[in-house]
Amino acid sequence: MAKEDRDYILVDQTRPTGFKLWLYFLSVHICTLIGRIFLFWRTFGTENIPRSGPLLVVSNHPSYLDPPTLVATVIYYADRDLSTMAWDKLFKIPFVAFFTRHYKSYPVNRENPGRGPFLTLLHILKNGGAASVFPEGSRSHQRLMGPWKPGALRAAFSTEATILPVTVLTAPEFWPRKNWRPRLFRPHHVLIHKPIPYAEYAGDTSDGAKKRASEEALAERLRCIINGPLLEREQEWKAYHEEMARRRDPLRQETRDAISPRFPHA
Repeated sequence: MAKEDRDYILVDQTRPTGFKLWLYFLSVHICTLIGRIFLFWRTFGTENIPRSGPLLVVSNHPSYLDPPTLVATVIYYADRDLSTMAWDKLFKIPFVAFFTRHYKSYPVNRENPGRGPFLTLLHILKNGGAASVFPEGSRSHQRLMGPWKPGALRAAFSTEATILPVTVLTAPEFWPRKNWRPRLFRPHHVLIHKPIPYAEYAGDTSDGAKKRASEEALAERLRCIINGPLLEREQEWKAYHEEMARRRDPLRQETRDAISPRFPHA
């Protein structure tokens, strides 16, 4: 194994001790409080988070806040750590590096990721840890999940991990992709779906073709689960705007119906 790969899989899965442990939990509670006050953060389905065993969290990725939101959610509600992939340059910034390391993030070189991040993911799941992946590879360009990177679920099959689908529901409203910062006092809602144990998605992995077919079937199933609430939200948002436009229209249908007998050509 190359030295670079060895470096990537050495992620400390133990929690800090002493003052660092106090700061570890204090930061989570502060972030949670700030999110509730300024972003109206609410998380639904927290009872669905498995408290033990290998866990792969699969989520859409509409904003920069998604990784810390998932990490804080799993720690706050399930009292377990969640490893996320982070830009390798963050580990070179002293203050930021403290949090990325102690919250079990692992580095990835965006220009040349190599096999390191995948090996890290395998290492975490094989040791019964929890990790998150954003199968799109970067932030979403639209409300619904876009195309997935190949092999996004390979680690789950290799480690027989439980998969937890998560929908970041309202991020396009409080942090549109074109904005450089989030809008305050807008709802930030996260929906945690029921977990999918390995027995439910294993399929036939006797050869390469069947294994790929099983991965594609699972990917499609997860996309439907994650996109379902997004589609409902989009329809509700569209209906809301249509209703607002109707109310602002001085000649809306009720008015036209009232004046049409007197003004046939109105």
